[in-house]
Amino acid sequence: MRAVSYHLHKEWQQVVERAVQNIIIQYYQAAPSLRSVSFILTLVEKQWKHIKQNVFDSPLHYYTVLAKTTDHLLQFLHPLFEKQCSPLLLFERIKCKSKWRKTYVDIDMAYIDNGEWIIRKFLLEEDETFCRHYKQMILTACPQKFGFLPRKIEFCSLLNGTRHIECLSSLSAFHRVSKIKLFTCGRDFD
Repeated sequence: MRAVSYHLHKEWQQVVERAVQNIIIQYYQAAPSLRSVSFILTLVEKQWKHIKQNVFDSPLHYYTVLAKTTDHLLQFLHPLFEKQCSPLLLFERIKCKSKWRKTYVDIDMAYIDNGEWIIRKFLLEEDETFCRHYKQMILTACPQKFGFLPRKIEFCSLLNGTRHIECLSSLSAFHRVSKIKLFTCGRDFD
């Protein structure tokens, strides 16, 4: 769930992110016919029993985070809407090279909807600076790795339930891809 390797978190955030990642992976690895609300709740229970309450500020904090993340996972992985969604990428780290260094961007989920690529990024809390930085990383990494940009990025906050959508305009994508092609001269950085 981290976008770049230097993004730091508190201990409770790290363990919750790992649990959420495992839940999402197991959910999408299951056959579409098995994906249901009860299946998500079973996955949450299975992952959360390994999380120690002492990494949270208080027992209230532990149960609040559990309740909110569970509720919002149910919202974002709603079986009626997601049964036919099969991610093409699921928690993949891709390498990209900027002018000064190589770096990595983590893609939580990428799927196709109506013929267009969409990236979904799960966040615990909304962070405008992080989202802006992540968008810039995607503008660099996707053309280098795949040769094109996704149509949009969905930022899904698991603590407040919001979904913020960033559309990547074709004009800015065209300019960004042109710059990357000039910079890389067709080299492959894998």
